[in-house]
Amino acid sequence: MLHAKAQIAVLSAMVLGLASCSDKEPTDAEAIAAVEAAQDGKPPVKPLALQPILYPDISQNKLHGTGCAFVAEGGGLGAVLLAQDKRGVIKYGDHIQVLAPDAGSARMPKGSFSRYTGKENAVTLTADGPVTPVGTTEQFKGRMIVTDAFERPVYEATGDVQCKAI
Repeated sequence: MLHAKAQIAVLSAMVLGLASCSDKEPTDAEAIAAVEAAQDGKPPVKPLALQPILYPDISQNKLHGTGCAFVAEGGGLGAVLLAQDKRGVIKYGDHIQVLAPDAGSARMPKGSFSRYTGKENAVTLTADGPVTPVGTTEQFKGRMIVTDAFERPVYEATGDVQCKAI
């Protein structure tokens, strides 16, 4: 015969075993709801206030090259995007962000691409009108969209695009 302490231990183990048998696997609907709840943990969209990329930025960061510069309508004369063959460049919060060209995206004038990507953002540039040659420069009306790491738009603008050596 078992001692009283041993009997209590055996009974406790049996109760715990029965309790674990009553745990059930989540249903498909419950699992889907849990995944959706986890995905809703995205931070809120933070619109970007792009700044013009000025000549001192170009010189200090060695951004010279051939490509296209996008100037937003109503944004003054400064370009907020440099789209070149080896990189795309935007500026916000006094920080220059260099993006990699998406070689699978559409080719734009002067060796530039229509899409550039980075860890924080991606940029898409499209032509809204015909590309017009003016001397050694090419110009067109364009649209620029910047998305965040979750592919949500954080900046959108239409404007003028000028493609030449910078």
